[in-house]
Amino acid sequence: MFIPLLIAAAATATNVAPADAVARYAEAIEASSPSALARAFQPSAIMYCTNNGVISATSQAQWKTRLAGTPRPASSSTRLEWLDAGETTAVARVQAVRGDRLFIDYLLLARIGADWRIVGKLCQAGAREDGAGRAAADRVIDMKLEADRTWDDRLLGTSIDPRALIMTVEEGEFVAATSAEWQARYRDRKRTSSGNTFDVTSRIVESRGDIAIARWSFRSASGDWTDRALLMRTPDGWRMMALVFSKEKP
Repeated sequence: MFIPLLIAAAATATNVAPADAVARYAEAIEASSPSALARAFQPSAIMYCTNNGVISATSQAQWKTRLAGTPRPASSSTRLEWLDAGETTAVARVQAVRGDRLFIDYLLLARIGADWRIVGKLCQAGAREDGAGRAAADRVIDMKLEADRTWDDRLLGTSIDPRALIMTVEEGEFVAATSAEWQARYRDRKRTSSGNTFDVTSRIVESRGDIAIARWSFRSASGDWTDRALLMRTPDGWRMMALVFSKEKP
């Protein structure tokens, strides 16, 4: 009885590496397959795309409905260009060709149990490397770090979009909360703590067009931690649109 259970568990782990989740995403688009999309993305993942300053948000249910009613594309490709991965979280840049349009996708990934899933996505057509966008994303990260050091809920709310999910993985289980929930936690912490002490050990930021991706790691008294985030230019300025943190080295 024990052995078949192990075999069944292994069979359900379709994405043993972050690149496998990206491959399932590519399969979903090229085959117009909602089931492949479900194997690639966490159900809570939102796709935020920007076009001429207008941001659209697509849930997994909406995306699956769209795929189900769409014929296989005549011309499409989804290619993993860059990946930064730790033990339980990762960020990736993907080049996505859809007909005559070239998109840049930024993906946020987490290992949930034995299975890697995409937990957030940003996209923009024609996005090119942008030094000004990178500098703006850096400033948002600085703001988030200052909020973490001082338990400043106002700075936290300014650095993270109200729609964003803040996520982690605890003992293989996916955990997510809203920005408003974390602001409330910071207010609670500030009542009992004068601040949080840590040293940033490494940081990566990339920006193209109006979207960006980042990873920063830090060391505190509780150990080594890593945050990974998707950032976007919004009508209110640059904000984090999704963030995942984990107790791991980069």
